[in-house]
Amino acid sequence: MKRSPRPDIAAAEAARVGEELREARLTLGASVEDMADQLRINRRYIHALEEGRVRDLPGTAYAVGFVRSYAGALGLDPDEAVRRFRDVTGGGQTRSGELVFPEPVPSRGVPAGALVAVGVVIAIGAYVAWYNWSGSGDRVVDSVPPLPPRLEQTAQDGARLRDGGASQAAPLPTPAPTAAAPAPAPTPAVAPAPPRDPNEPRIVLRARGESWIRVQDTRSNQVLVDRVLRNGDTFPVPNRDGIVLTTGKAENLDVLLDGEVTPTLAGATGVRRGVPLEVGRVRPAAEAAAGAPAAAQPAPRPGPSAPR
Repeated sequence: MKRSPRPDIAAAEAARVGEELREARLTLGASVEDMADQLRINRRYIHALEEGRVRDLPGTAYAVGFVRSYAGALGLDPDEAVRRFRDVTGGGQTRSGELVFPEPVPSRGVPAGALVAVGVVIAIGAYVAWYNWSGSGDRVVDSVPPLPPRLEQTAQDGARLRDGGASQAAPLPTPAPTAAAPAPAPTPAVAPAPPRDPNEPRIVLRARGESWIRVQDTRSNQVLVDRVLRNGDTFPVPNRDGIVLTTGKAENLDVLLDGEVTPTLAGATGVRRGVPLEVGRVRPAAEAAAGAPAAAQPAPRPGPSAPR
């Protein structure tokens, strides 16, 4: 049997696990209330996890589920976090509070090899039957009755008249070939650009590293997404007003409009709240640079006056 760890060692390890969870949450710029609302976990259980108070957690099955969900939402390895938690609580073996479901025994049916053999035999028999039917010379469709004598005599008389008339007819002069003007090359038609779908999102969030985002519709008070984006992940923003962004690492996030990077988060670092994500308020970098006022040029200094 696996022995339970000593109480002092277990408390120290639980404190280290909780400290790692708290540091990951602070790195994302999220509060305990934010994570409690996102994961539907009571705030006192999140405080107990971060402070290493294992005795204040519910049963082992619920506590393991809390650790797995919390670690996954913070971008940590859920399996590693659960393993360390089980080592702390001595939960490596199956306890009475955990549910162990029996695995169904697969039913014994007809072996797959027998089914394949039967299918091959049926296919060979069908092919042999088809070959014998198609190769027989006694089919009705192959026999053609001969022509009646009257029709055969009429065909011979018509052939003799056609040959006699062709020998008496004078050959027609062959017209001289004329040079034909080259036909003009057809102009390739330019296909019109397909119309833009009005429902296609124009603003897209793209991660250049790990960054926690929350996109919210302030008009309907609805959270559209609350997750951690990793490098290369994207999220399309709906085309409507009242959409705002909250992010934990603004330096790892780009805001794109129609596929072009905008200066919305240029130079921003750390936590940013209430960033508007509306098409009318987000402009591409080139358009923003063109709309900026030009710097005033200094007036030229007068040169030295010539001596009189």
